[in-house]
Amino acid sequence: MINFDQFIHHNISTPDSFSSNDLNKLHVNISDDGDFQLHDIHVPFMLLLEIFNENEDFYNVFMLSQNTFHTLQTKNKLVYSPRPYSLHKHSCIEIMYVISGEVTNHVENQIYTYKAGQFCVMNKNIYHCEEFIGNFQAIFFMLRDDFMLDLLKEYYDQNSGSSTPIEMNLIYHLIEDSQHSTRKFDKEYLDYFPVLPSHDTLTLIESIIHFIIQELQYPQTGSSFFIKGTFARMFQSMNDPSHYISNRIRSDSTSQEFLFKKITHIIRSNHGRCTRESLAAQLHYNGEYLNRIMKKYTGKTILEYGRSIYLEEARQMLSETTKSISSIIEELGFANRNYFYHLFKQTYGETPMDYRKNHCK
Repeated sequence: MINFDQFIHHNISTPDSFSSNDLNKLHVNISDDGDFQLHDIHVPFMLLLEIFNENEDFYNVFMLSQNTFHTLQTKNKLVYSPRPYSLHKHSCIEIMYVISGEVTNHVENQIYTYKAGQFCVMNKNIYHCEEFIGNFQAIFFMLRDDFMLDLLKEYYDQNSGSSTPIEMNLIYHLIEDSQHSTRKFDKEYLDYFPVLPSHDTLTLIESIIHFIIQELQYPQTGSSFFIKGTFARMFQSMNDPSHYISNRIRSDSTSQEFLFKKITHIIRSNHGRCTRESLAAQLHYNGEYLNRIMKKYTGKTILEYGRSIYLEEARQMLSETTKSISSIIEELGFANRNYFYHLFKQTYGETPMDYRKNHCK
């Protein structure tokens, strides 16, 4: 078994520290998502190694991604943590692995305790938060869709010549389902429990984690390919019934939350140009009821939310493209040019022309 305390002490050089105001340089964005928080990463994958010593009240966080490494060392774990202790979800797959101690995971309306050697894999729709009690070491992998889809493609390519159908790896199944329009709002997570005796399995998994950290801390030619392949090996080991017992769990959404996700998906797909009546026709619910759901989760009516979507698209096109203002207005479906100018200035404090002059890249 790998002692991660010794590993960190002997293998990781002193990194730059960070504060709660430095999230941008950590490639992490935290925004409100209704009543909760959405954690978004700007890199293909990110790794968080968290260590807490309750007796000494000492908390370490190591954050690694490609070409980026930061740490936090504090005597009080509540001073700052990259994962606030409130319900949140991620824009990516999150994999939690407990190295030592216990982690209590609040998943939707359920509470579970994960012990050393156990995994929890959550899709993008699962609201959760981790509660640390006692001494622990835990590692979190956040894997964006593009990174996971590359692994999924290689997984299919590797097994394409097989004469017998393959049993789908549950992790790849999770990412594949998230791409389907009928499954993309599902709340699902996976639990993995090592088969006893577990010593060999845990040694294998932790040697894989050790290797990924080494390649991130000391990158060389081909490191990105080695890391991708190592993740694939880890998923393969997790899917091996001689190593792990796995469970696929679906956490059913409340009907209102599920409807809210459907409403926002339709509005965004239509660039904000969506009426209460058209939503009622598509979703087979009373328009006023749908409006109340939108107001509950965003504080905006359907009309106001749609307006914020198309005005944001207009702002982006003005600053990031050379499209004429007339073509932008036409693309967004405005029949009245003056009305568009009025809404834009009311929202951003400048006319579209002035905004382009002042913010064009």
